Amino acid sequence: MKLFPPLSVLFWLWAVSPTLAGDPPKYEVSKIPDELRKGAQAVVRMDEQVCDIQDIGTALVTTRHAVTIFNNEADYHTTLRVGYDVFTKIKRIEGYVYDQFGKQVGRLKKSDIRDMAIFDGVAFVSDNRQKVATFANLPYPFTVEFEYEVENRNLLFYPTWYAQSNPKEAVESSWIEVRTPPGFPELRYHGQNLTNQVQVGELGGKKTYRWEWKNLPVVPKNEPYSPASLERRPILHLAPTVFEVAGYKGELTTWQSMGQWQNLLNAGRQELPAETQAKVQQLTANLPSPRAKVKALYEYMQSKTRYVGIQLGIGGWQTFPASEVDSKGYGDCKALSNYMKSLLAVAGIESHYALINAGDDARADVLPNFPSVQFNHAILCVPLPAADTLWLECTSQHQAAGYMSDFTDNRPTLLITPEGGKLVRTPVYGRAENFRHRRVAVQLTAQGHATATVEARHSGLMQDRGSLDMRTTQGKDEQRKWLLEQINLPNFELTHFDLSRQKTAIPVVHQKMSLKINQLATISGKRMFLQPNLLAKWETLPVALENRRQEVEVSAYDFITHDTVAVELPEGFHIEHLPEALAFKSVFGEYHAQVAIAGRTLTYTRRLSLNRGIFPKEKYQEWVEFCQQMARADRLKIVLVNNT
Repeated sequence: MKLFPPLSVLFWLWAVSPTLAGDPPKYEVSKIPDELRKGAQAVVRMDEQVCDIQDIGTALVTTRHAVTIFNNEADYHTTLRVGYDVFTKIKRIEGYVYDQFGKQVGRLKKSDIRDMAIFDGVAFVSDNRQKVATFANLPYPFTVEFEYEVENRNLLFYPTWYAQSNPKEAVESSWIEVRTPPGFPELRYHGQNLTNQVQVGELGGKKTYRWEWKNLPVVPKNEPYSPASLERRPILHLAPTVFEVAGYKGELTTWQSMGQWQNLLNAGRQELPAETQAKVQQLTANLPSPRAKVKALYEYMQSKTRYVGIQLGIGGWQTFPASEVDSKGYGDCKALSNYMKSLLAVAGIESHYALINAGDDARADVLPNFPSVQFNHAILCVPLPAADTLWLECTSQHQAAGYMSDFTDNRPTLLITPEGGKLVRTPVYGRAENFRHRRVAVQLTAQGHATATVEARHSGLMQDRGSLDMRTTQGKDEQRKWLLEQINLPNFELTHFDLSRQKTAIPVVHQKMSLKINQLATISGKRMFLQPNLLAKWETLPVALENRRQEVEVSAYDFITHDTVAVELPEGFHIEHLPEALAFKSVFGEYHAQVAIAGRTLTYTRRLSLNRGIFPKEKYQEWVEFCQQMARADRLKIVLVNNT
């Protein structure tokens, strides 16, 4: 489903000479400053990279890093993995291990380095491989050092440099240097949380760009309800101005030029067999509107294909021909989006291939003012008349036509038009689309037992929660197991249930349940105590923080929930006191709850709306109090009295 850059982008490296016998100790643990050791599972003694650009298509990239390991949480540093592919050649790998006194006690041998395929959990077919070397652990603390060199022939990707790659680890020294040949365009870069400036110089006739950091302590943990994309470490983004991959030359000065390069890659890959073209005409001939035709062809595509990740050569960015998808019945996100585009073209409907950074926590990850490769997925955009645009997720066999789930909603996407790339935003769903309406009908006995029927509608992003939409495709046993985990009642039996999904433009999951509940209410003498809020109790109570450091995000989208519980009281019982309605609000949302009585029917209604947005850190205490208010309100008790 995702687009992955070739692994060569991950390994921009620096080389040193091997340690010689008789050399003085290196990396003595006693020389690490106390402020770096505090709270650290490891300390990075050095992390150094050089990218020596030869021309627009080749660079020699080298690295050296050394890490002192204090406990088993940092043991992953004892293993080195250097990836390669058809564009990457590993020229050298060396490794050394030192005890806490800085004495070298081991080094890598050629026989210690294994060659392995890479499986990333997404790509089904891939030519990505890796060299893997591992040191055995010594008594803590100890230090490992690795050196390696790579020739990279894919300069679409320049590195993203994390001066501190793990927030749980301190850094003594971290630097990156890029060297460009005479006449080469200026290096493009963008910094996040950088306090130091680039150092520009010259070395051997080449222009050098260097960034350096010293003595970075452990980063404090993210606080509760921090924004998902919050990143407080120094990050340096680098990108080419001009590049060449597998003979395809391009520019990355603008989003338009990136789109033009993508057009060059995909040119001539939309042809379909005559019989498929005839099928398209048959499916759409009698349909009344372009939207209806898009829906019919989208569902045809879903029924005919399945997603298979394929990463071969430049296949991470170049789609396979539509004719191959048509004959084989599978493809990755690029191939399936291109196939759908080809089907629509036969029907005379224009559409645009689009690149996006997918993931439910990736909404703010694209840097809009820094054109570069920032995308991991492909989708399709279909502009229709009257400003009506449909977005299509072509890797899903169950998604509704035109719906962007939390995987791709509300974020920048690069539209690949005939003129080139254009950065636009995918749909934002609000409370009108994101809601849960639930009605519960309860029959209460004089002994406090009950039967209940539940009917609920989960719409938009609310039907994405907990992958509820996917639950509708599961078998009954799996559905029952999941429902039993969701129902927070002390003693109940699930006697009947049904889950179904309505594949409209804003999909809706319909949920029906029948329950038997023992001791829903408790009895004391002639009084019965009932909590009418059966299924919507607020359980989360955030911890108060005296010195909040980070901004606050409580929901990635606007939504509303509305619960109605109608309780038929047993004969002879009446409500002792009708409680007042509850209502309170904050910048985070609004809450309303009330109880009404009509004859023998007690009706409890509860409405909660939460707001998306990132709020100042000073508002965190307000969120704590809002949650406390909801938790108290949701445990409202009704006292019923037996008249007999």
